[in-house]
Amino acid sequence: MTVRLACALLLYVSLALPATVPQRGLQGYSRRIWQTQDGLPEEAVQALAQTPDGYLWIGTSGGLVRFDGAEMVVFNRENTPALRENSVFCLLVSKSGDLWIGTEGGGLVRYRGGAFRRFSGEEGLSNGFVRSVLEDRGGQFWVGTDDGLFRLEGGRLARVDGRAGVPALAVHDLREDSRGRLWVGGSSLLMLDGGRAVDYRLEGGSSARVKSILQTRDGVLWVGTVAGLERLNPNGTGRFNQVPEVSGTVRVLREARDGALWIGTIGEGIFLRRAGSFTRLRAPGYLPSDTVLSLLEDHEGNLWVGTQTGLMRLSTTPVSTFPLPGAAGSDFSTIYQDVDKSLWIASTRLYRYAGQTARPYRFAGPLNGIRIRNLFRDRAGVLWAGTDGHGLWCIEGARSVQYTKRDGLINDFIRAIYQGRDGSLWIGTDEGVSRWRQGRFVNYGVPQGLCYFSIRSLAEDRNGDLWIGTDHGVSRLHDGAFVRDAVVDRLRAERVWAIHEDPSGGLWFGTLGAGLFRWKAGQLTAYTTEQGLANNSIYHILEDPTGTFWMSGPNGISSVMRLDLERVAESPSDRPAVTLYGISDGLETTQMHGGTQPAGCLSASGEVWFPSNKGPVRITPGTGTSSNPPAAVIERIVADGRTLPTTGKLELPPGNGKLEIQYSAIRLRSQERMRFRYKLEPFDSEWTEAFGRRLAFYTNLPPGHYRFRVAAYEMNAPASVSEAAVEMDWKPHFYATAWFLTLCVAAAAGGVLGIHRFRLRQIHARFEGILEERNRVARELHDTIIQGCGGVSALLEASATLGDADPAMKHELLECARTQIRGTIDEARRVVWDLRQSPAAEGELCTTVSKLAEQLSQESHIPIAFDATGKQRAVDHAIEHDLVMVAREALSNAVRHAAPSSVQLRLCFGTRELKMQVDDDGRGFDAASSPANGHYGIIGMRERIEHLGGKFALRSGPGEGTHLEVEVPLTSRPSMPAVNGGIA
Repeated sequence: MTVRLACALLLYVSLALPATVPQRGLQGYSRRIWQTQDGLPEEAVQALAQTPDGYLWIGTSGGLVRFDGAEMVVFNRENTPALRENSVFCLLVSKSGDLWIGTEGGGLVRYRGGAFRRFSGEEGLSNGFVRSVLEDRGGQFWVGTDDGLFRLEGGRLARVDGRAGVPALAVHDLREDSRGRLWVGGSSLLMLDGGRAVDYRLEGGSSARVKSILQTRDGVLWVGTVAGLERLNPNGTGRFNQVPEVSGTVRVLREARDGALWIGTIGEGIFLRRAGSFTRLRAPGYLPSDTVLSLLEDHEGNLWVGTQTGLMRLSTTPVSTFPLPGAAGSDFSTIYQDVDKSLWIASTRLYRYAGQTARPYRFAGPLNGIRIRNLFRDRAGVLWAGTDGHGLWCIEGARSVQYTKRDGLINDFIRAIYQGRDGSLWIGTDEGVSRWRQGRFVNYGVPQGLCYFSIRSLAEDRNGDLWIGTDHGVSRLHDGAFVRDAVVDRLRAERVWAIHEDPSGGLWFGTLGAGLFRWKAGQLTAYTTEQGLANNSIYHILEDPTGTFWMSGPNGISSVMRLDLERVAESPSDRPAVTLYGISDGLETTQMHGGTQPAGCLSASGEVWFPSNKGPVRITPGTGTSSNPPAAVIERIVADGRTLPTTGKLELPPGNGKLEIQYSAIRLRSQERMRFRYKLEPFDSEWTEAFGRRLAFYTNLPPGHYRFRVAAYEMNAPASVSEAAVEMDWKPHFYATAWFLTLCVAAAAGGVLGIHRFRLRQIHARFEGILEERNRVARELHDTIIQGCGGVSALLEASATLGDADPAMKHELLECARTQIRGTIDEARRVVWDLRQSPAAEGELCTTVSKLAEQLSQESHIPIAFDATGKQRAVDHAIEHDLVMVAREALSNAVRHAAPSSVQLRLCFGTRELKMQVDDDGRGFDAASSPANGHYGIIGMRERIEHLGGKFALRSGPGEGTHLEVEVPLTSRPSMPAVNGGIA
């Protein structure tokens, strides 16, 4: 009776308890987690969406985040006025590409074309707590809030519930099924079909508040409630049934492309349903938190999980890591595949991996407890073990033999074991190389020619030469002696940790920091990140049957076809297709190991194994995912400290020519594989390889039209490139514009022309001054010396004609000649003085002219009358001088050439002018004829008067006498221009 009761009780308990779901991780997935230290404003991720441009939008309790895979940009109430509240409840991407944002108390916000617009009470939304937004197949928008269901009509929101048979309710989720019916979940579950509303009862009863709704491809309708998960089969009874495998509040439901149903709960982690069976993922082993708030599968196939304590990305990957029990944080590790296809993993402890399980392994006998660095099985089937300080061990069955320095080994710390073609066993140690053959050791160290004592790698080429990689160069052992060549000389300062010979005979050397080197046909080729490598530090090199190189390094594992590398040697501008297995494959905190051989192996099944601090890393080739080229985008443009738009044709005002452009690529998974190159046309003549850098910076750019181009590609697909570009016109300062420069050139040309013309005017003025001075001198000579000499000549001729007839008259004539000569000399001196000195003080013109007339009358015995009218006034010395000279010339001409009976001289003083007239009744002459026989008196008189700015008039005719009239202004004569080296 007691046994039956116990069995019945046990059966009852088993039926009452929910089904147990196994808790384990996901095989074939890598994960990465983002939290506040990675850019999230707050760690509660409540909504996720992806817009057509590839950006991931993250709704958190602290704001809206845009994520391109590398950088997070936060929008919140501090920088976006439309976001009145930071907490984002839900996100929806419409068919047109708009992003709809439901906030916690801030209403509904739409993001379109870089601009935000808020819908609130003014548009009819009576409740600002928006939990769900849906666009149905007809393009109608539905908005669910804490207090009602709304429909967007013509830019306004109309309430739907609480009228026309639709009960009022709080809405938490909206979903349209395959038949076009609208399911509304919240305080109850409603189905709206046209004008009909159906209220469904759930097994959870009145406490089953609906949080999420989803219809899967098989037609099953899933409803997540605070009491668990319920389902409605399309061909069932029309009743919802509870899903016993799922417990807790089901917050979010998503169906992946592979048909798996992801069920996010509050406090119970994720339930994953595949092929009818459930798997559970929980924190802290797999999730950052057991409270899952949102789920999304992006265009690249990544699954994003928003939790209470951060964002997690799950990505399919060919990489898997196997933690070794008791070996966390080991300082080195080796992996070696034995003949039975099992793997020996030497770390802090020795492990043997077989049947998908790694178990600790201990050798029996004295080797038990000794730390083993590496294992190697020779061609005879003997297993050799290299230890950490205990020498080399030979293991045959249950028998083991130890070899140490006492037995001739060069050092007891073993780093590499290698067997040559002749059967010799080469042992690389911390102090050199030992060769084991026929039961004895032969050692090679620095004294024997080894480049360095610390051994890292060993390899024998097809010629039988042994290559030894050390921490300070590489050595080549040929016929027992070390030889030097181009490789030895080039790598003498490098740390050579990997040596590999390919099937074609090429030797490859992996270094720490200097990249990869190939030695083939006498030519040494270097490969670094500039040629496309993932890293310049290479721990180990493996080559699989397809000719693919697998190389480990500090930032992960990379693969590249050997033929691609050889093409780069022939064409350096080519880029090899390099696949990097790193952060996106779950290796973000994994440190690969090397320096002790073998630091990796190819298994018989084609898998690639490398050691790491987290345990052995396995890569299954051929299981990677392919994707479209990453979308290159220009994120930010700053010109002279001013942020500009990133689209359209930009016009930049004049500035200092400082330009900063931030670019990126939208790739939500493998950002560490991204590479960039950019070019500013026409400033840059060639592309600039930026590798992982995402900023282009220019200074002192001249004004002009520019086009900035940035190309993005992944290392594993260098030919698959996307490009973004922006054009800009940088306006010049006004002083650098074409019109201003043209004006300056014209002004300069005009200035030069003006200076030239001014110089010509100066030259002409000086030339005219010289001519004027010559004429003046000529006039002065004519009116003084020549006139005086003429008078003396006449007196001397008269004296000569008298002979001895009248001595008294002759004596008188000679005395007059002497007097005339002395007067002429005095006048000549006065002329010279006037040429060299400034004009003297003003004199009395009437007195001077009167004396002149009296003197000429006495000499010629011809009456000369003088008369002055008007108010006499002082006359400028220059005017007085020229008028006296003109009067003298006119009177002299009259008495010498006209034979007049009388001569009349008049001066008429006016208010502003002075007139002088000379009249004679002599024989006259033809005034129109030119001067003859060298007589230039009339010309000189005319020039003097015109020089004074006056008027000169002469009337004469044969037998009619001569009338001379001049008129000059009573002002100073214009100053004459200075003559270089002459008289001023």
